[in-house]
Amino acid sequence: MQRKQNIMWIVIAVIAALFFADEILGFVGAVIGIVFSIGFTGLLLLALAAGAFALAVFVGCSVGLALTIATVALVLSLFGWLLPYLLVGFLVYLVVRKKPNTV
Repeated sequence: MQRKQNIMWIVIAVIAALFFADEILGFVGAVIGIVFSIGFTGLLLLALAAGAFALAVFVGCSVGLALTIATVALVLSLFGWLLPYLLVGFLVYLVVRKKPNTV
């Protein structure tokens, strides 16, 4: 009986794959695209921080000050990258928050 159920599930999976192939491939492509875009953006942000550190050291700053400058550059670039998400989150908060009662 177990063998018959396994074959049935395989047949159902093949039929579902035939009917929903476009959706499945689109979903897989979207996930891969998100992973690549976040990965490349993260590498770019780290390169920006490393460049800020190198520039600060070359100018003659101490290592501590150069690390501070690199950290500030990283925070500002992350803020710029996340700004649209922060704005959307703030707008959602404004819509769903409980308004205070005026007396």
